[in-house]
Amino acid sequence: MIPLFLKSTEFEEPDASAYYLLAANGVFLVKKGGIFSSVTEAPLVGLGRQRPSLRLGFPKVPRGLLERMYGFFQYAYEQFDSEAVVFLYYSPEQGIFHADAPPQVVTRYRTYHGWRTAGNVEYGTMSRPHGFLKLGDAHSHGESPAFFSPTDDRDDGEDGLRIVMGALHRPQPEVRVSFIASGTRFRLEPHEVLEDFIEPTRPPDEWTERIECRYEDVRIQRHTHEGE
Repeated sequence: MIPLFLKSTEFEEPDASAYYLLAANGVFLVKKGGIFSSVTEAPLVGLGRQRPSLRLGFPKVPRGLLERMYGFFQYAYEQFDSEAVVFLYYSPEQGIFHADAPPQVVTRYRTYHGWRTAGNVEYGTMSRPHGFLKLGDAHSHGESPAFFSPTDDRDDGEDGLRIVMGALHRPQPEVRVSFIASGTRFRLEPHEVLEDFIEPTRPPDEWTERIECRYEDVRIQRHTHEGE
């Protein structure tokens, strides 16, 4: 049987007359003999094709937790016209979920047309609760539709569940769900991973106290810049 090696940063040429080499750009067959040596694309004869797949090992996120997050997103939307973020955790041993809001900062700009909120939220880190795994996160889009933006695609490098709530000005929000695994986004139907939820509930005070709103007057900045 021909051995297989990985072309990692620690790769060293093996003492083998023939071997497969798995590199970032494909699989290669390396041959070394008395009259020639070669590296060619490997003929993958006899191998079956494989499609990306995902199987989740946790139950649906419960209604009560979702309605609490919904209430927190409504709070951020009504108070600051902003997005917000919640972290999700899961304990495989206990089979229970936990959610918490990290420290986060939203920015409102005063322009000649009134106050505007920046289209993103800056948030910090949190210690993972003992006995829980980081399951993922949820964030809101205010009045905008729920979707996974190019910014989400760029920032979602960590494996886990992703939930987006949007159109918060409507009686029921839009919801989009996906799961990131090794950089691949698997899009899911909400009913596959979320229990049905209806009404937003009051978020914990410690969540709302962690939202800081930063105000900046663009008019003054522009006037100062033009006067220099």
